Amino acid sequence: MGSEGRKPRQTGPATDWSAPKGPGGTGGLLVGARWTAQWITVGGRTTTAPAHAAAWVDFGYDGTVTGRYGCTSFRRTAHVTAGTLTLGAPATQSAGRGRCAAKNRGFEEEFRTFFNGRLNITRRVDDVTIDMKNGRGDQVALKLLWPRGLFGRRWQVDHLAVADTSYPLAAGKAVYFVFHRDGTVTGNLGCNDFTGSATFSGDVFTLYRLTPTTHRTCSQDIMRDEQIMLSPRNDPRSTRFSALTDSWESDHDPTQGLPEFGYGFKALDH
Repeated sequence: MGSEGRKPRQTGPATDWSAPKGPGGTGGLLVGARWTAQWITVGGRTTTAPAHAAAWVDFGYDGTVTGRYGCTSFRRTAHVTAGTLTLGAPATQSAGRGRCAAKNRGFEEEFRTFFNGRLNITRRVDDVTIDMKNGRGDQVALKLLWPRGLFGRRWQVDHLAVADTSYPLAAGKAVYFVFHRDGTVTGNLGCNDFTGSATFSGDVFTLYRLTPTTHRTCSQDIMRDEQIMLSPRNDPRSTRFSALTDSWESDHDPTQGLPEFGYGFKALDH
């Protein structure tokens, strides 16, 4: 679900985001967010999840959970309470497991078997790490991948990451992005409004070159920051990201030889 690896069409801005009501407790942390599997323990044997968030679960407010076991996508009914998750039978399931790496297939077999029936959910360390256990003592460890409200919420660009330096923006809270489920992004760069395209796939955030939709002039510092965000060396610019409850970081991918650049986003309404 969401914008998965394609350059989307342009549309207008969205309305302000507001959190739907979900369950309380640890179960309430699951709903509205996407979680990636870190490892699974079945029968006392632990298997590490495949890289780049290939195995994930996304809990909706509509009583469904979508995700990927490691190779195969699924959609299921799910009832979440403060301390439990009860899963229904898979509603839909895609094919294509043969194209997956052996490690992904091995993890999928374990995860698919585990992810059934009634599971107990507990916080492991903090609000971004959660464990699910079944009645046999098998366990899967989850970590927050996409924060609640990733789409439709206003995310302030709290800072830019340039090499090893955190670079604050002169316009402060005036700089924000709103990501939309169709892959468009709108917002303000501190002086001017903009539109553009962005995709989220696994743990990779890709931002295409932004287009200003207004032509105002502001202070020299603010206009300098705007130019940094409007004129990337790479178009599109792909970075790895990690999330906390109301913020997320997007940083360069050293394996791709890209310039050391990233974004720090913080929710404006938390």
